[in-house]
Amino acid sequence: MDDSAGSRVSVADRERALLELSHHLGSGRLDLAEFDERSAAVTAATTKIQLAELFADLPGNLPSAAPTPEPHPMRRLVATVATIAVLALALALATGTWWPLLVTFGAPAVLALAVRTGALRP
Repeated sequence: MDDSAGSRVSVADRERALLELSHHLGSGRLDLAEFDERSAAVTAATTKIQLAELFADLPGNLPSAAPTPEPHPMRRLVATVATIAVLALALALATGTWWPLLVTFGAPAVLALAVRTGALRP
């Protein structure tokens, strides 16, 4: 991929440019009419050169890409437990035995009880 100044603008590039324009509006460097004009030009821009020209008279550069936040560990845990529960239920129904359900739901219950009583620290 070509990341030169003449390369095409992505949606993320436009969003960062609009965010930077909002920052300049909030800082008093742009009035509302100029902000509207430049915002329309950002959405119409097709190359990075066109975006750069919109910021030529403003201090600073286009903001870098915002870091993607790490997923919350609890979300991953819930997804994992839900997957295991569905698989255990399918296994219990397919084999006609109840032990997969006991292991799937009993072990986490015992672990949660141990953490709650303080016997096991997270």
